[in-house]
Amino acid sequence: MLLILLCLHAVSWVASQAPPPPQNVQVEKGQLTWTPGEPDVTYTVNYRRFNSDKWEALPACIQTPFHSCNISAVGPRDTNDSPENSCVTLRVRAERRGLRSEGVNACSRYGDVCTPPLSILTRPGSLTVFLNDDHELAKEHANNAKHRIYFGREGESPLQKYEDTIDSRTIEDLEEGQRYCVQVAYTVHGDLVEPRSCIQCEVIPASEHVNRTPMIVGLLVGIVVLAIIILTLGYLGFFQTEKIKRCLEPHKYEIPPNLFRGEFEVRPFTPIVERYDDLQISHGNYEPRSALSPPAAAS
Repeated sequence: MLLILLCLHAVSWVASQAPPPPQNVQVEKGQLTWTPGEPDVTYTVNYRRFNSDKWEALPACIQTPFHSCNISAVGPRDTNDSPENSCVTLRVRAERRGLRSEGVNACSRYGDVCTPPLSILTRPGSLTVFLNDDHELAKEHANNAKHRIYFGREGESPLQKYEDTIDSRTIEDLEEGQRYCVQVAYTVHGDLVEPRSCIQCEVIPASEHVNRTPMIVGLLVGIVVLAIIILTLGYLGFFQTEKIKRCLEPHKYEIPPNLFRGEFEVRPFTPIVERYDDLQISHGNYEPRSALSPPAAAS
């Protein structure tokens, strides 16, 4: 058990020391290019002919430090003039100190005899893959030459086979706002022809349909309320002008006449002279004296 764990650890360590694989491996018009991963890394190009499982190294591109390779030296396998026999699958590996990365297959961004041109159109909830049914392989093999569509969400690797078809296809029931990717390749009698097209990804747009019912109801209610206000103001302006003026005039208050004469008559005020007694102290005796009578003369 310990030996197995040590072997697994050694394998994982070796794998972690391998250089990263190249990126953006593309082939166009006999020229293979890629983006390097790290410095001090060499690259080896292998190819495989149509309908073959054997990989061969391209002599001009074995452990090359460059980031491109001329593949025009790869010719047809035999004298058969079938167009698919000129097609090859290309693969690039990174190498450093005897360690190799995984091989990355090349793709073609533009269509040619071996690769179908790819054009996609997105609509809310769907994606259409436009394919041309008038190509060299179709002329040679008629309906036995088809397009193989690979499809999936962005980030899914590898993309899954979706359908083999002769012409364009629309993929329905897609999630709006989600990004989906497509790749296509030719097939002849069910056998894959490479290189495939490069992967294209697009976002499914959101539907422009909006529920306008609340907006329409709100607009109608606003129109009705505005019409009622206008009619009310018009009615008051034409038929209630005098009442409005009377209501706006200042109110004149008049004091009513005295309806209860005699009971609430105003009478003149006559002051009443109060009487009080003065206390006169005389030799220790208190003698009252009227306030209205003059004081007695001293004896």
